[in-house]
Amino acid sequence: MNLFDKIPENFFSVLSRKYKAVYSYALITLYQCLKVYKTNIHKSDYINMLRSHCDQIMSLFDVNLDRLDDSSSDDDIVETDIETINGKTNYIFRKLCATGWIDLEKDPVTNADMLYLPSYSIKMMQLIDELSQDTALYVPLVHQTYSELSLEDEKEDDYMFRSLLSARKNADELELNVTLLHHSICVFGHNLTSVFDPNEALKQHFDIFKKQVGDKIYHPMKTYDSLGLYALPVIKILTRWQKDKRIMAKLVSQAKYDPSYAKTKTSEVFDIVNRMIQQTIDIYNKLNESFNEIDKANAKYTQAVQKKVNYLSNSDKSIKGKLDTVILAMAKALDSLPLDYKGDYTNIGIVNQASDTVCLYRQGFVSSDSLTMPFKREAREEVEPLALEDELFGEDSDLANYIETEVTKFSQDSINEFMLKNFNNEKVITTKDIKLESLDDMILLILATVRAQFGDMFYSIERLDETFINNKFIVPNYKFTRKGGKY
Repeated sequence: MNLFDKIPENFFSVLSRKYKAVYSYALITLYQCLKVYKTNIHKSDYINMLRSHCDQIMSLFDVNLDRLDDSSSDDDIVETDIETINGKTNYIFRKLCATGWIDLEKDPVTNADMLYLPSYSIKMMQLIDELSQDTALYVPLVHQTYSELSLEDEKEDDYMFRSLLSARKNADELELNVTLLHHSICVFGHNLTSVFDPNEALKQHFDIFKKQVGDKIYHPMKTYDSLGLYALPVIKILTRWQKDKRIMAKLVSQAKYDPSYAKTKTSEVFDIVNRMIQQTIDIYNKLNESFNEIDKANAKYTQAVQKKVNYLSNSDKSIKGKLDTVILAMAKALDSLPLDYKGDYTNIGIVNQASDTVCLYRQGFVSSDSLTMPFKREAREEVEPLALEDELFGEDSDLANYIETEVTKFSQDSINEFMLKNFNNEKVITTKDIKLESLDDMILLILATVRAQFGDMFYSIERLDETFINNKFIVPNYKFTRKGGKY
């Protein structure tokens, strides 16, 4: 579904305007108003809170300049008193209403203006408030999962399936947190390339990285919520549950009481529970290895900060360092020029000063058009190379024909033909009745079993609690029942 089928088309426009800081502050104030007044938010209460909280920032707000950001599709909000705090706050309030952040209704009893906030508006304001406050705490997901599973492993009460659901949900959230941590460390490492002051590098590491990443996520995962400490016990508990038929039966029985699985077949619920356990085990196995990569990335970033600070602190004590400083200053000056700048670079102040003592040469390139008239200076273009005929992957190649043959061999028609051949004229058959003469037959049986679980085959399946050897393959026994009356 398209995002803008749920939210207004210009919902985010207030956060891309010249005075976006004023609108974001107004949204944070609205979120605070929501937490104070809950379901009964009067327009007057929000306006008064906006005036009292935003007095200083409103003095810098200019309604006429803000209107320059309006597009042709925006509602024309007319506000006569645009120089006072009252006029500015009323203008902002109407802009928030027009962009879909606020719904305004009159109370039929008191005739008071009431504010109601759509769910998407509340969620977005909550996100803006969290990003601005930066007070979010890391939840110890690994320890929480281990505590719940170890308690249920000991008691085996009626909440085992609920604990399994919680463990599965925590595993997904934990995987997202580990990914976020890895990306955050890499982003801070990349940002070092644009830092040219030792104090700025130290500020980025100790004031920003340490507070936002180190103390908030990395150290909790290394200490009281250690993946290395609790991941293996969690995996052992879940593996034991998965292999114990009695516990699996208990989990399936508890899952049947859940409204989501009440009408699901017992065999399907068993597959769901088994898959839920296996996915959780796989995530913890993968994350335990991923955190080793995070440790390496963190060590690499810390070492890069140290080298950067040492280099920037000592670069001005030698001839090489002074030359680096001159070249860096020229690079910054050239980088600030527009992309289409066509003037003489020697007229730039720092370049002109450097040319008095350093010999500077202009760099260029020669192309196929350099010898033709008229001569024209232009930027080098990256063009795609000419395509060559691929003898290996062409449409008529042996590899393409081989792939086509393999795909046809295990198509839907091949599966139907294989099962019709084994059913013959029978209504019900089992896996023991199916002849597995080759590996292709085994693959077709697997595909036939999987496809039947989607309900789009001419037969249904039921798992029988046994396995046996068919030809040279160890296979589980299934009962296949033809659908319909005629066969």
